[in-house]
Formats: sequence, C-alpha cells, structure tokens
Amino acid sequence: MKFVVLVAGVGSRLRPLTNDRPKCLVQVNGKSILERLLEQAENTRLFAEAVLITGYRAEAVRQFAERWKTSHSLPVTLIHNERYDETNNGYSLWCAKDVLTSSFVLSDGDLTLDDEILQLIAQHETSALAIDRSARLDEEAMKISVSKEGHVNGLSKELPLHQAVGESIGMCRIDAVDIPKVISELDKLVENQEWNEYYERAFIELIQNGWQVDVCDIGGRAWVEIDDRSDLQRAEENFSTET
Repeated sequence: MKFVVLVAGVGSRLRPLTNDRPKCLVQVNGKSILERLLEQAENTRLFAEAVLITGYRAEAVRQFAERWKTSHSLPVTLIHNERYDETNNGYSLWCAKDVLTSSFVLSDGDLTLDDEILQLIAQHETSALAIDRSARLDEEAMKISVSKEGHVNGLSKELPLHQAVGESIGMCRIDAVDIPKVISELDKLVENQEWNEYYERAFIELIQNGWQVDVCDIGGRAWVEIDDRSDLQRAEENFSTET
C-alpha cells in the first residue's frame, strides 16, 4: 500500500510562514506537518512507500526528503506538478496516476492528526472516506451525506447543511480495484481542461454512477486542516511534537 500526500499548494493564507516553504513544511510545535504525517505512516507498518506530489517550493520538499531517508525506513518518491500555480489537487493527483498501481491512502498535505486516524483508514477493507461526524459544519467544510445503506452519496462544500452527516477530513483509502475508474475520471477532468477542480469532483461523478464508497468514522479523534494562522494555533494546542 502507498501513502499519497498532496503537497503542491501555495498556502497563501499562512504567509509569511510560507514565503520560503510549502505549507506542508510549516512547523507545529517544532515538527513540520509533513514530517508528522510521514512518521505516522511509518509507524503503522502498513505502507511500502510514500508518494509526495509537489508544486510550490518543490526544492524545499526535495531537501526534506533527502534528510528523511537518512534516518527513516519508509521510502519517499517525489512527483512534481509543474502547473501547481494554475491547477487544484485533482490535477495533482492525476500527475501521480502512473504510480497508482496498488491500494493507497490519499491525504491532503495540510493535516495534523491523532495517530490512530491514519491506522483506521489504512486498515479499512474497501475504498472509504475518513469523516468526522462530530464536526461543526459550515459553508467551507467538505460535507458528506450517506445513503440508507451507509455509502457516500454526497460530497461537496455546497452540500446543504441539513443533508450532511459529517465532514470529510481530507483523507481516504482507494482500493486497488477502484483505481482504474478513479484515474479514468481524473483523465476526463484533464481532457476537459477542468484543471482547477478538487479530486472530490472525480469521486462524486463516480458515486453518481454507482461507485459504492464507505465512510470511515474517525470517532471524534482530533484533527486540524491547517489553512491559516488560527488553524495553526489550534493545531499547536492539540498536538505535541510526539507522533
């Protein structure tokens, strides 16, 4: 299984912290967001490789990866999104399609998590989205609705609040059998020059055509998506340097 992390974004709302580094290398209590994620992945002993899709300040990530391999056993592969400044994370994931040959966990590169969350999603038996049913939802949340059978049937920031059962935290597991259809849908977005779409757009197109995706409830465990300074402060309050 691979651990795929999207780290191409500019992180403009965290400037000046991101003037010389991508958001994933911003530190939370002395340890970067990316280092925390990779250590958590390594500690699960479930991943054969981490794949980082870079963009903004890619050289800083390359230097981090060089340091990482001197003291860690989890291999890291870098794939560069050359169009990071005009595309969104759907295009970044598409850039990695040639290496997506086995089941993988996909993570946004700006997450700080309770250690158990990655373990939970990685051990799920089928494709699933990690969701927080206890999250306080707002217009910016990537909201999820589910069918009576328990499968995801809605996934959007625009989803009406009364239909939502929780928030997608920005992490999911894609089973090997589902990879070809995910890549095919990403291909369509790129061919149609819909480069500024989230990868969730591809997911919901597939769901509407019968793809059954489970939910992995993180059970109230702590997580923070770090977009701005207030998020960073909240992450520092919730997480120590330990993973």
